[in-house]
Parts: sequence; structure tokens; C-alpha cells
Amino acid sequence: MNILLVILGSYLLGSIPTAYILARLFYKEDVRKKGSGNVGTLNFLRVTHSKILAVVVLILDAAKGYAALWGTLQYAGSPYLLLSSIAVIIGHIFPVWLNWKGGRGLATLAGIFIFLKPMLVLGWWVIFGILYLLLRRYVVAGMVALFFINILTGIFYPGEIFLILSANSVIVYLKYISRIKQELNDHK
Repeated sequence: MNILLVILGSYLLGSIPTAYILARLFYKEDVRKKGSGNVGTLNFLRVTHSKILAVVVLILDAAKGYAALWGTLQYAGSPYLLLSSIAVIIGHIFPVWLNWKGGRGLATLAGIFIFLKPMLVLGWWVIFGILYLLLRRYVVAGMVALFFINILTGIFYPGEIFLILSANSVIVYLKYISRIKQELNDHK
């Protein structure tokens, strides 16, 4: 019973489409119909041009990842953290409320990182910043930084933390494949 509640609760939490809700609430816009059509922070920013609310979307999406793991730890215990983390990411990417078309999961993954090892997010941002300055490719820099953080996690935190972060990183990578290809083609 616990396992079903953890999965369902985490999925439903992840499926709350914060970018969609805030764009509708403050701008009467449907972010799915403009920009990339993605229901995430970057497309929210492109559509609304509101940096402040884009930061709010980012924080709320990260909070979903954090809250899902926190609730799971309080209610069901650490053996369920992997399932909870996957469910919240899947909920963000495939929300039932928006015909299974959500965000790409990166902000929610950041919330999972923050819950498990906050220093990893700092490392991720530092690596991203350096790579972005060198490459000038936002998505490629972010995904390569995520790859390096997974390697560092495997070295310094082998076991459950590495398993949770790497499993969810794979899901996020899969969602980003088309964006990586697009960014590489745009910069040729």
C-alpha cells in the first residue's frame, strides 16, 4: 500500500504544471501554444518575458522534487526514495492534466539534488557556467554539466544517492535529446 501511495502522490505532485498555471493566471497565455510549446521555466520566460515569475516557476518546479522526497522520507522511509523521485519526474514530464505534455524535468531534478545533497546543485551550476562561457550553448552546457555531476556523485556518493540521481538524469536526458540536436544544428 505504501508503495502505491508514494508513487501516486509523487506523480500527482510532479504533475502540477506551474508554468502553465502562472502563465494563465498572470498573462492569460497558454505556454503550450507559444515558443517551444514546452511547459517549463525557459519557455515560460520566452512567452511572458517575466524574469521574476520565471524564477518563481523554477523554484516551484524544484520544490516539487524536494517535497516529493521529503514527504516520502517522512511517510514511507528511505527505501522508497528512488520510486518517489522517478514518479515526480515522470509527473512533471507527463502530467495527466495537460494530455501528458509537460516540462523536461530539469528543475524538478534540481529539487531532488537539493534534497539529497545540496552541494551537488552548486557544483552543477559552476560546471554549467564554465561550459556555457566556453560553448555558448545553453542546453549542451546544462546536459554536459549534469553528466559530470553524475560522475562526481558516483565517485563521492556511491550507492542510493548515485542511483537516484543517475536514474532520474537518464529520464531528463531522454527528454532533452531533441533540444540538444536542435541546439547543435542551430550553431553550425
